[in-house]
Amino acid sequence: MKAGIIFLGFLSLCFGSVVIAESGLEGAKAPEFALKNVDGEQVRLSQYLAKGPVLLDFWATWCAPCKQAIPHLAEIYDNYKDQGFSLFAISIDNTRSMGKVRPYVKSLNFQFPVLLDPDQEVLKKYRGNNVPHTVLIAPDSTIQRVWIGYQPGEEKEIEKAVKALFPIKEKPTLDKPVEEMPVEENKE
Repeated sequence: MKAGIIFLGFLSLCFGSVVIAESGLEGAKAPEFALKNVDGEQVRLSQYLAKGPVLLDFWATWCAPCKQAIPHLAEIYDNYKDQGFSLFAISIDNTRSMGKVRPYVKSLNFQFPVLLDPDQEVLKKYRGNNVPHTVLIAPDSTIQRVWIGYQPGEEKEIEKAVKALFPIKEKPTLDKPVEEMPVEENKE
């Protein structure tokens, strides 16, 4: 019995949870943090929130669902980056597996910041217990949504939540009514 519970816990850790988080974080102010990226440069959350919404994706090189989700999140990033949207892929790989992060990132040519959280300090601030753990933050630092785990197709829900953080651009209205086009008579 005990072995079964441990096995289920292991499966949950490896393959992620299918449940959307009831973390209690939604609506709260996002904790500020600074982490180093894969090039050793310090990156602060507040620097990017000043430009627009930020999606945090906590992941690890050993996490299969993480590897499934990241290409979809990269596509969302590509769709909205010109509007100020940022994506942080935050690796929780520890010192033993940290050496795999940079080659993995380079092989996929990520165009967004990949940050390192080997002690999982930032993950803990965002009440994460396993990966993938994805958090959407509005420019005013309010946590909009938290997802735990990844299921194929979930990226559509994530993109919808990201898109909702951008102002709707209304089509310009005409000041005066459109004039009817003259109809030529058929002359035979």
